[in-house]
Amino acid sequence: MRIDVFLRAEAPAETIRFYVQELGMFRVDADYGMDSWLLRATANPAICLQITPWHPAPCATPVFALTVPSCDAELKRLRGVQFASGGGLVPDKNGVLEVFEWPGGKNFMLEDPGKNRFLLCEDHIAPT
Repeated sequence: MRIDVFLRAEAPAETIRFYVQELGMFRVDADYGMDSWLLRATANPAICLQITPWHPAPCATPVFALTVPSCDAELKRLRGVQFASGGGLVPDKNGVLEVFEWPGGKNFMLEDPGKNRFLLCEDHIAPT
């Protein structure tokens, strides 16, 4: 089974640079032409991002979430990344950039160059 997330990207090259080079969690899997691309998650190849300029406009709500082994380690790593693409880490409503911890796990938010927001999560909930 494959899961696709459809993302608007008015500057596909910058969006690809963000997910593939800066974030380092996806690889280019297909160039469909007409500024449309398929990116595949390196840690879970069943997760794909469909990048194109004509998908619906982004909103403030996260579009997707990816699980990582450690949010603290990922935030530390990403704080050192120079996000030249226009994407990057998103601070909370008080302007603080830190991992949000709750009883079920941890997370923090990022935004790609197309203003699509998403979460990196560390789950602590046992599967049922």
